[in-house]
Parts: sequence; structure tokens; C-alpha cells
Amino acid sequence: MFLRSDGRVRFIRITRRTQLRAVAAGALVLLIWGGGTLTALVWSLRGPAPTPDRAEPRVAVVTPPPPVVRPSSAASSRATPRDTAAIAELLRRQRLIEQLVASKLGQPVVHHGLEPPVREGDNVLSALDAAQQALAYGLGKAFDADRERRAAALHRLGLDAERLAARGRRAEGGPLIPWPDDGTAAPAALETLANAVVHWAAVGQGAAAVPSGRPTHDSSQTSSFGVRADPFSGRATFHAGLDFRGRYGEPIYAAAAGRVSFVGERAGYGRLVEIDHGNGIASRYGHLSGADVTLGEQVARGQRIARMGSTGRSTGTHVHFEVRLHGTAVNPQPFLAFGDTKGR
Repeated sequence: MFLRSDGRVRFIRITRRTQLRAVAAGALVLLIWGGGTLTALVWSLRGPAPTPDRAEPRVAVVTPPPPVVRPSSAASSRATPRDTAAIAELLRRQRLIEQLVASKLGQPVVHHGLEPPVREGDNVLSALDAAQQALAYGLGKAFDADRERRAAALHRLGLDAERLAARGRRAEGGPLIPWPDDGTAAPAALETLANAVVHWAAVGQGAAAVPSGRPTHDSSQTSSFGVRADPFSGRATFHAGLDFRGRYGEPIYAAAAGRVSFVGERAGYGRLVEIDHGNGIASRYGHLSGADVTLGEQVARGQRIARMGSTGRSTGTHVHFEVRLHGTAVNPQPFLAFGDTKGR
């Protein structure tokens, strides 16, 4: 080998022995590198896929669960620590649902089943099934209990809850859409719950026709139902309703939904509005200065129907409020109490 540096030329001679050593060393390095690469390739093909160091966050999406495939062995249906945490979260959500329902029904949901927590090694499918059955059972009982309380309150008013519910079903219709909408049969617990909700809603809808809303918002009661001293003669007479004092022209509101059956002057009442609520139930609003509805008009509960006045046999500005069952005047006070407590 010739080496030129700074204008000088030097000659270096490498012996055959040195060259053979260099070639052997290079061959050894290539052999080691090739063997390591081949070994890593073989292990990558045989071994499991690598697990990423950082898992992407999972977003919970509410979708219908896929069909459950029963495991072939009992061990595969046992809860792992991750399964246990997931089941605990599902049970927490069910408790929240129970709390929401209880806050509207006014009573706690009776909870049966799955009292002990799910532990590692428990059967996952059985635990979830027990939890859902218990939830549906408790909700159904809660709806039934609330319906029975409302029916009892209506009975104290002389009304039949079932008859009111049947009246609401007289004018119904629409396309036939099955439930569940996937064409499958609902589990027995959910079918029972659905029936309880339907019955509860029917009674509630019937109760909406009960004249239990206050006819005024800011007025004070001045006279009660029953025997009283007549304001003109001072003698004992019968008063067929409640009197609420207020300012002239103050709005008067419908105590329940119904159809206006009378608008005009009537002896003793002065200017009067009467509303027919069905099932023999009616409400009257007397001594008005004016009416805001017409004969035959359908009105909603709480709708403005008239203005307070002092027409007819009256000593001052007020509204005379009556409730009648099959033509007979009854005490409106329990009806107003029914509305204040939402029928419970």
C-alpha cells in the first residue's frame, strides 16, 4: 500500500497472514449479525402481537348488546378483575336510574336480588341477569304503588280511577308498531314493567281531568263550602263552593282540561263560565267581569278562561268556584288538595 501525506510517499506492506486474520474477523462479524437477525425474525413470527404501551381511551356508546354466546367452559364465564369493575359500574348506573324514578314517584324503588357485590370468580352472566331482573321488578312495583295511591286519592273524591283511565282510551289510534322494535319478544320482567307503566300513565291521564287546579294564583280564600251566614241576610244558608278574593279583572284559570259547556248570565252567579270535564265532573266560575272562552271550546288545565269581577249576588270582587259530580255540588277543597299533592 502506498500512502501520500504532506508531499511524502510511504510504502506499507501487509503480510498474507495479517490479511487472512482481517478476512476471518469480518466473516465472524457478519455471521453473528446474520444469526441474530434471523433469530429475531423467527420469534416475531411465532410470538403474540405486541401490546401497545399506551392504550387509546375507550368511549362508552349505548348500543343494543350483541347476542350472547355461551362459553364452552365454566371458567370462561368467571369474572376477572376487569369484569368485576365493569359490572360494578353497570350496577352503579342502575342505582342512579332507580334514584331518578324514585324522585318522580315519591318513594324508593324496592330492590331485590344481587345484594352481595360481584367478586372475582363469580359468574358474570348470572350476575348481570340478576341485576337487570331486580331493576325491572323494583321499577314495576314502584309504578304500581304510585298508581294505587293515586287511585285511593281519587276514590276519596268519589271518583273511580279505572273508569277515568278507560275514558282516556275511548279516542285513541295510530299505526301498529310492536315493542320491542327489533321483532323479538320482551323478557318477562320487562313485559311486566311495561304493563305497569302503561297502567300508571292511563290513571295519571284520567286524573288530569279532575278539577284540582286553583282558579286564581294570588287570591286568598274568603268563604268555605257548606253552611255559612248569608252575606246579605246573616241567616244560615248553604254555600255550594269556595270564594277567592282578588282584584278586579284578575285572570281566572281552568281547574282541569275540558269543554266549555256554559258562558253567560245565571241567577245568583252573575256572569258564569262552566266547564264539563267528562264522567259527570264539572266546574263553575261565577261573579266574573268577563269571559275569555266561548261555548264548546276545548280548554287545557291552567288556561286563562275569564276575569274576576263582582257580578250577580256579590258583596265584592271575587270568584265563586264550584265542583259538581253528576249535577250535585261537592266540596272543592279535597280536589284542590289532590292537585297540591299531585294526587298522592
